[in-house]
Amino acid sequence: MFTRGGSGRLSSSTSGSNRSASLREIDEEATILEDEADDSGRGEVYVAVGKDVKDGRSNLFWAARNLLAGDLKLVLLHVHQPAERIMTGLCKVSASQLEEKELKAYRKIEKDDMNTLLNQYISFCRVSLKMQAETLVIEKNSPATGIIALIDQNHIAKLVMGTSSISMKRKVPKSKVASSVHLQAKPYCQIFYICKEALACSREATHLSAKVESPRSSCASSVSDQPEFPPRSLSLPPGNPDFLSSTGHQPLQRRSNSVSYPLSGTIADSVENMPAARRQSIDMTAIGFSPNSSQKSSAGSSSGLKDLDSMDGSPVPVSVASSKEHQHSMAEIIIQHEVFEQLHQVRSELERSKKEASEGRQKAERDLFEASMMFKARENSLRKEKKELEERLAREKARLEKEHIHICNELQKANEQREELESKLLQTNSVMEELQQLQGELQREKDHAVRQAEEMRQISGNTVFGSTGAVALTEFSYEEIKEATNDFSDSKKIGEGGCGSVYKGFLRHTTVAIKKFNREGTTGEKEFNDEVETLCRMRHPNLVTLIGVCQEAKALVFEFLSNGSLEDCLQCKHQTEPLSWRMRIRIAADICTGLIFLHSNKPKGIAHGDLKPDNVLLDTSFICKLADFGISRPLNLTNTTVTPYHRTNQIKGTMGYMDPGYIASGEITAQYDVYSFGVVLMRLLTGKSPLGLPNEVEAALSNDMLLDIIDTSAGEWPPEYTETLARLALRCCRYERKERPDLAKEAWSVLQAMVNCPDDKRQPPTFFICPMTQEIMRDPHIASDGFTYEGEAIKDWLQRGHKMSPTTYLSFTHHELIPNNALRFAIQEWQMHQQP
Repeated sequence: MFTRGGSGRLSSSTSGSNRSASLREIDEEATILEDEADDSGRGEVYVAVGKDVKDGRSNLFWAARNLLAGDLKLVLLHVHQPAERIMTGLCKVSASQLEEKELKAYRKIEKDDMNTLLNQYISFCRVSLKMQAETLVIEKNSPATGIIALIDQNHIAKLVMGTSSISMKRKVPKSKVASSVHLQAKPYCQIFYICKEALACSREATHLSAKVESPRSSCASSVSDQPEFPPRSLSLPPGNPDFLSSTGHQPLQRRSNSVSYPLSGTIADSVENMPAARRQSIDMTAIGFSPNSSQKSSAGSSSGLKDLDSMDGSPVPVSVASSKEHQHSMAEIIIQHEVFEQLHQVRSELERSKKEASEGRQKAERDLFEASMMFKARENSLRKEKKELEERLAREKARLEKEHIHICNELQKANEQREELESKLLQTNSVMEELQQLQGELQREKDHAVRQAEEMRQISGNTVFGSTGAVALTEFSYEEIKEATNDFSDSKKIGEGGCGSVYKGFLRHTTVAIKKFNREGTTGEKEFNDEVETLCRMRHPNLVTLIGVCQEAKALVFEFLSNGSLEDCLQCKHQTEPLSWRMRIRIAADICTGLIFLHSNKPKGIAHGDLKPDNVLLDTSFICKLADFGISRPLNLTNTTVTPYHRTNQIKGTMGYMDPGYIASGEITAQYDVYSFGVVLMRLLTGKSPLGLPNEVEAALSNDMLLDIIDTSAGEWPPEYTETLARLALRCCRYERKERPDLAKEAWSVLQAMVNCPDDKRQPPTFFICPMTQEIMRDPHIASDGFTYEGEAIKDWLQRGHKMSPTTYLSFTHHELIPNNALRFAIQEWQMHQQP
């Protein structure tokens, strides 16, 4: 205490007693403030829980283990977030756009889900944590905003919430919600941030809640009307009215603010060593203690000392102390507060270290317990496995012993049977010799019977024609051919070519086409044999089917194709409708398929040699089939060539379709047919004469006048198709054979893409049509000839006694029918898509 005297010095005895009293009062003040801090956290512990049940349970487990003790109550804090956009149908709409009834129903569902979630947490607390819990819910759009509002409304002093990570440099949470709460929550709220059942960081409370009252405080009235207490570390001068009391309240009892140290020794040195700015602030405070110092300047120091004496309780003179004494007194008060703050911080650090050490020890004990339990469980499991393994080995051993005994018995029986079989084998050998003698006699009888049957077939005229490996062909008599064609009447003639004429006939209850070779001598015989040799070895849907031959009349019997040749359809003979552009593309694809089959024939490829619209025949479904193989040739590959070819000195073919390279060299290759195929494509596209057609198409394409030469009778061609077909045809007609496209690798893919293009008229695919009824099949069945027919139609055909295929005109190998379920499902799916 400052004392008044002539020299202004401090009394040593008074100074010593005051120093000890002041130290006791500092310790009491620290204890009181510490108790107030403890009182502010009593009553309830709030734990923030959300939709992630795993994180919420981790936070509850940590709070129950570290904070809940004594009479503390657990409160679950939850922020309900109503959805701003609600799923309706296949999209989300704003909640404001829904009707009030629908919105209320959806909100009710959300609240039911929230109650279910909170019931799970309450059940967890009751069952796992063995404690009761209450819930506190607020409805906000943001979790951080809701938590901050609940802290403010309920004066929450202790809060536990989760965080995903923390800033290692600043020791603050980095997650969005936790960082917002950390910055905006009231300073009296102590917050613990939990990450994976461990304390990541915490925020200490710096103020007491206005709602909390210390039991040790002797204030006549509380300060609950103020939102926050001023910081405890704040020091006020003795002359300030707020130093002892607030406005309108009774003065507080003395605390550590009334303690004073003599300004000597270390304290005096500290004041002297303080910065000039701080000493100036102390001097200014000593001169004017009150905010109204301008009105009370004359009595400032006197009133200040009176208040100081009244705080300390020791008698001092009423006279005013010197300015230097006031400065020493203020320096003591400031240093006392700094010492108190340092003590408080040291105690807080010690408590935090103690708590962290306790948590580490508890975690280590829990880990050790879990490891011990896992070890025991593993040990029990291994013992159980060992016991099961021993039992299984014992069973296996017993089974093997039993099997060993059984095998020994079986072996003994087998030896006995072997002896019996050896004796029987001797008997069998003798029987076998007798059978071999009998087989020789039967073989001789068989050979004799075969010779007789061959002689009888030659006599009856039904011999099989063709060499080894060929398809069996029926040989018809000359009288049958004459009767079928009315003695080759002109009324039956349906076509005429360079080597013969074609007649329509009715042979053995079947409508057929009969081709009679007109040439006599060696040339006619060779053409006849070449065509028979080619067609009897091959069967393909796009090649005309050869049924039989008549050697005496030099005639070939083919299947009859009702729509005639492609040339007739292009010229609209017999007043037929023009072919549509889509049908022309399909015909081109069929021609390409037939040529690919010929060129890839094994062991030698075959060149048609005379491809033109006259030799392309069309059946009732306008499926094209190549015909007239009189000048076709097998392609040979020698050691000196890379491409198979056939050389001839006799140039044969049709002008306009012949390969210029063939005319110059006399060599026929697969590229010969490619050139002819290109001319046929141009004819399908334009309908013009083949002579000079490649030059005309190339000129129209280069001058962008292709639409002027397109055959408009086929309908409205897609522009992209016409240009693609024209360019493909020109590539096929290039003079250099190496520059022509490969039919299998290039031309077929282009045509197939056009064929598979959807039809605007919804025409069914051709394989949906029955070859017999020409209608879409409802119950498709596969016959032994490999073709699919309408079930009722093919069954009726067989029941009427027909033994030949209505498509290939070959005998059925058997009469069994197999349902084509895959095709039936495809037809049903196509019909569903056709419905409007």
